[in-house]
Amino acid sequence: MEIEGKFEKVEKIVIEKTRTLPPTLENIIKVAAILIGIYEILFIFNFNYTLYDLFSRMGIVIGPLKTTFQTKQGEAFVLAMILLITYLLYPIRKKEKYLKKVPLYDYLLAILGVVSALYLFFVYQRYAEFAEVYMTDVVFGLMAIILVLEATRRVLGWVLPLVVVVFLLYGINNIGFNWIRFTQQLYFDEGIFGIPFFVMTIYVFAFVFFGAFLLKIGISDYITEFMISLFGARPGGPAKSAVVSSGLMGTVSGSSVANVLTTGTFTIPLMKRAGYPPEVAGAVEPVASTGGQLMPPIMGAAAFIMAEFLGIPYNKLIIAAVLPALVYYSGVYLFIDLETKRLGLKGMPREKFAPLRYFIRKLYILLPIAVITVALIWGIPPHISAISSLGIAIWVAWISKDNIKGHEGLYVATVLVSTVLMFTGREVAIPVTILLVLLTLGLLALGFTKKFVEFNEKFYITLLFIFFIALTKYLGMRKEQILLMSGVMGIGFSLIVGYISKSEDGKLMYSATYESMIDAGKTSTSVMLAAASAGLIQGVLTMTGLVTKLGYRLIDLTAGNLWLLLLLTMVFSLILGMGVPTTANYIITSLVAAPAIYNAVLGLQSYSSPVPGFTTPIALLAAHFFVFYFGILADVTPPVALASYAGSALAGGDFWKTAMNAVKYALAGYIGPYIYFTHPEMFLITVQEWTLLTALHVLYNFGATLLVMYLLAISLTGWFQKNLRKEVRVIIGIIGLASATLHIIPIGLGVAGVVGLKLFGEKLRG
Repeated sequence: MEIEGKFEKVEKIVIEKTRTLPPTLENIIKVAAILIGIYEILFIFNFNYTLYDLFSRMGIVIGPLKTTFQTKQGEAFVLAMILLITYLLYPIRKKEKYLKKVPLYDYLLAILGVVSALYLFFVYQRYAEFAEVYMTDVVFGLMAIILVLEATRRVLGWVLPLVVVVFLLYGINNIGFNWIRFTQQLYFDEGIFGIPFFVMTIYVFAFVFFGAFLLKIGISDYITEFMISLFGARPGGPAKSAVVSSGLMGTVSGSSVANVLTTGTFTIPLMKRAGYPPEVAGAVEPVASTGGQLMPPIMGAAAFIMAEFLGIPYNKLIIAAVLPALVYYSGVYLFIDLETKRLGLKGMPREKFAPLRYFIRKLYILLPIAVITVALIWGIPPHISAISSLGIAIWVAWISKDNIKGHEGLYVATVLVSTVLMFTGREVAIPVTILLVLLTLGLLALGFTKKFVEFNEKFYITLLFIFFIALTKYLGMRKEQILLMSGVMGIGFSLIVGYISKSEDGKLMYSATYESMIDAGKTSTSVMLAAASAGLIQGVLTMTGLVTKLGYRLIDLTAGNLWLLLLLTMVFSLILGMGVPTTANYIITSLVAAPAIYNAVLGLQSYSSPVPGFTTPIALLAAHFFVFYFGILADVTPPVALASYAGSALAGGDFWKTAMNAVKYALAGYIGPYIYFTHPEMFLITVQEWTLLTALHVLYNFGATLLVMYLLAISLTGWFQKNLRKEVRVIIGIIGLASATLHIIPIGLGVAGVVGLKLFGEKLRG
């Protein structure tokens, strides 16, 4: 993507240390990463059946395409490739001497990792039929568990594996060292290949795949640079652009640290140039990036697991997350706005940024995010939504290339029309096919006249997409099949057109497409291993009944006091999150603490009622969201605070000051969960019946929550038009905390406080 005046980037901070491998091993890792994607698409997303259906409708029967594998077999294959990548890429220790070459023992561990995972692939059909476990199975099962734990330690650190080991020791002791039962539970039935790993392979990998492409083909850069150009010239613009762009990118990447290390390379140096201290610039980005996991339509990996645990479709879950996400980002924005005014910062000169008109002209680049949002809300399965949006992302990336000739408006209109037609049902297949054929003939005619269209990469990629959509519509393929195929075929189209391209942009798109497939496989190692390890904990909890015992123990410990239980859960989630990834954190707390919270409010009508249309109690939904939020906020909470660490490293500021600022700016994330739990109607899907009164009540709660954040922002920054006296700040803070109940009296006092500051501010300022 051509953008005038690229913004300054800082050198990427390396959080994970991996080996620099010789070409042969690098190629092995590339093959393993690509094989993950191919297997996922063919057998887990059932693309092979879709292809079989496509060819059979044309009268071509290709029997091998009907090959099928059990879900557990697919998970085993993916894990085998993950372990191969991990043991070749990640050294046993992070010291320099271990990064130079792959020792013999790592070759051995890589081979054993592949063998122990693929063993399940080959024997699972026998187990599924007879449900018998032999001593050979025990050997390979125990080997797989040990190798998963060591791989997790290398990638994610020692805390999560240590927690898992404690649970495993408890589990084997509890069942009297019955190794057959132990292996059956943690290798065949649940454990490594339990719900967390299932969700990762079915849903999350599709979004990792989607995100990898968006990073490589330039869409993430467009988002960041557009927001900087839009807000940069305003007071506090660089920081506000960081909030918005990180929210948009976070909704795609789903990783706090990864988001900081991508958008932060643009926004942090820009904030520093605008006058923000390093400890402020380094805090704004992590807070905004962390919120990306809370922001629909694509939340963090844990959200997909939550949907599976609760039995609520993901498209409903993202509706429940809308108001909390808006509150979070509104709170961050309010803090940044007041902090900017307190520091007396002005906007940067407009000439420092690329022209805004350029980004407005390229607004169609955001079409993939619109597509994935619509698809998810319509109830299209999440993985199909992600893959279908990937096809559109590739298409718009090609037509956005300024150095490849062609009338941009014409191509944009073609993409928009074709996308809408792709979403239509089979009942209008023939009219849609005719429209697409006419569109193709029109483009060909323009190509021969060389008016608006030339026979180049833009034309070829567009023609391939239109021909594909027309063919599948004519053959009567189902909507979900067409959407899935559009993404997969889009990758193929991009590789073909990029390979034959003579232009620099075409070659870059070819490389970006190819490298995205590799990056998706390599990037998925951390989330896959976290899920596999957390699955072992889940397996022990269910095998021993410990999950129930711990829940009742928490209730006894807090004497059934709801507020104390919530507070204890918050502390537990934050402490656990210091060394455990978000996904594993959520799994542990949702299994242990969420049921305890649910039992504490059992019997209260507003909580015991089910979510309309489902059997899941409202209290359970609220409890899961509660632990979900605090598991994510651990990324900015000291003393570990990985996202804050990445931000401080990029900004060159003091870590502790940066982390404390991050906690302050993310205050809406710490207070919000208490408000949502006590006012579950803010999840929207929990409302039993929508009336005008109900809608007004929800709007009041939302507005009152924003007022709470505003009052606390005033108190903590000490600024309202000018600096406030300490006693005034304390009073405003007390009113803000009291207003978190959303009761009409403290809310009224809060409104009166803001009005009083406006009218009598001179007397209250320091």
